[in-house]
Amino acid sequence: MTDVYQPPGCYTIPMLPDLILMKKILLFTLYLIPVVLLIGFVANFSVNVPIDDEWRLASLFDKIAAGNVTFNDFWALHSNHRIVFPKIIIAVLAFVSRWNINYQLCLSIGLAVITFIATYKLASMQVKNVGDDLWHLANILTCILLCSLVQHENWLWGFQLAWFLVNLCFVAAVYCLILPKRLLPNIQISMAALFCFIASFSMAQGLLSWLAAIPAVVALEGNAAQKRKRLIVWMLLFVATCAVYSIDYHPSRKTSIISLLNKPLVVIDYFLSLLGSPIVRSPVISALVGLVIFATFLFLAFYFFVIASPAKQSPAPEIASFLAMTDRNDISEQREAIPWLSIGLFAVLSALFITVGRAEFGAIQAIESSRYTTNSILLLIALVQLGQLFVRGKIAAINRNYKLVYRVLAGLLIGIIIVNSGQAIAKSQAAVPYKQGGKDCLELINYLEPSDFFKSSPESCLRVLSKKTWLVREGALILDKIGWRKSAKNVEFVANPGKVYGYFDELQIVYKSLTINPNNARKATGWAVLPETLPQPNIILLSVGDKQSFFANAYVNLDSGDIAKTLKSQVYSNARWAVDFSVNNLPIAQTEIKAWVYNPVDNQFVKLRGDARLKVEEKE
Repeated sequence: MTDVYQPPGCYTIPMLPDLILMKKILLFTLYLIPVVLLIGFVANFSVNVPIDDEWRLASLFDKIAAGNVTFNDFWALHSNHRIVFPKIIIAVLAFVSRWNINYQLCLSIGLAVITFIATYKLASMQVKNVGDDLWHLANILTCILLCSLVQHENWLWGFQLAWFLVNLCFVAAVYCLILPKRLLPNIQISMAALFCFIASFSMAQGLLSWLAAIPAVVALEGNAAQKRKRLIVWMLLFVATCAVYSIDYHPSRKTSIISLLNKPLVVIDYFLSLLGSPIVRSPVISALVGLVIFATFLFLAFYFFVIASPAKQSPAPEIASFLAMTDRNDISEQREAIPWLSIGLFAVLSALFITVGRAEFGAIQAIESSRYTTNSILLLIALVQLGQLFVRGKIAAINRNYKLVYRVLAGLLIGIIIVNSGQAIAKSQAAVPYKQGGKDCLELINYLEPSDFFKSSPESCLRVLSKKTWLVREGALILDKIGWRKSAKNVEFVANPGKVYGYFDELQIVYKSLTINPNNARKATGWAVLPETLPQPNIILLSVGDKQSFFANAYVNLDSGDIAKTLKSQVYSNARWAVDFSVNNLPIAQTEIKAWVYNPVDNQFVKLRGDARLKVEEKE
């Protein structure tokens, strides 16, 4: 068979429209993947129950429901923050959904997605060659960072939507200030000021948005006199906001600046660990990574405002360089860098602010608290975008290998994020049974005694909801009164069920000694199941004697392959439970410990077979 002859110069023309369409679909998919994975993560590991600070909002909802709420209720401090706008948002969502926490989680995702759209628009405005592979790589990485699961604590805690709101407001403020010749500068200033005002009264860190936005304010079109006037107006607005913020400001927790100055290494360690926590969560290593991140940001800031500046030297070269750069009408490297320098500056200032308030707890707290990474991630985003501008700018003409280095580092960062996401998934998955147990505890709270176990034991299902268990009890009464979450009432106690719901396996016979060993504790173990057609129990409850109330709980989440095999169902593969409790909670007498499982369908407490008879004596 002979080849078909083609005249010289003839060739097959590829279907360019199809290729362009395929590329667009591929890019859209790459942008969408982080968002879809985030939604799946929240859908799988969220539990619809209030946690920690959310319980302090129950009294606000009570006042709203009763019609006697005032502005002061929204203005009141919350852990030294004025969270006026988050309170309003959460209150609206609570009354719309009967306080379904998932509404708040969805809003957090929505705020993060809008933040990404704003950063995408910023990147589009600042780069001439929009759409090349390097540009898309930077923006896909920005999307991955904003949706990163390393922030798992915030994604699964509805109250933390304030962090995402503040980030969005600041990025929106920078976007308003950077808009090229579309609005009058005074309108741009007004819109940006509104966003910074909302941020200021969402979290205390929001006040820093005014300072971080200064580079973008100065970069507005105009002559030197106009720039100075706008800067003065901006600073006056900042001072006025701070003055309003300080009205009746009486923080419950105060930080001694002097004591922090006496521990400079502790402060530096905390600050750097905070910056490095989105990458690695390990003592010392996290601080070293934070140092690299911070040093890189300082280098890029120096490069764009000093090295790459066309301005001549003057008595104040950096200021002259900045003003000269912002007077140019064309898009320069420096102008392209302004929004990302502001965003990076906001992350650095926020980290400093958190450090002042939290450094006394040690760097380990900065590493373990994933909620702080939501601010620190903005610094990584700034570096990703500044790095893209750096390698595509004048430096690219000197050495083209910089682009290759950028791609390699971007790939390394994506790999690190994937590893961190796996760890976040594992932690969140492990926490789910405890949160579900806390949710069950909330439903059964009328039957839980105010025992030392429920108040202070690390195994208390009430302490999963808040370490201030009295706040949970007060909140539960309010939610029951409003009708949002009904607590179990008139529950039948079934001591002799016809079916086997589990066994109380073991309890060591012990004697209580109040004078010699007041923390004497013993372990109780067993297993518990409900009929296969029902959701399996998350907790069992322990009672004393004939009391129809409970002094302790245990989580039903331990491996029980033998039980699943015996009952011929994998539904029962995690049916075992175990708990340590202090015998000091028991009466000094011969008594009997019983274990119960709650059947929500029949509204019954069903006793597990077996019990422990023991004699508790006070010994000298």
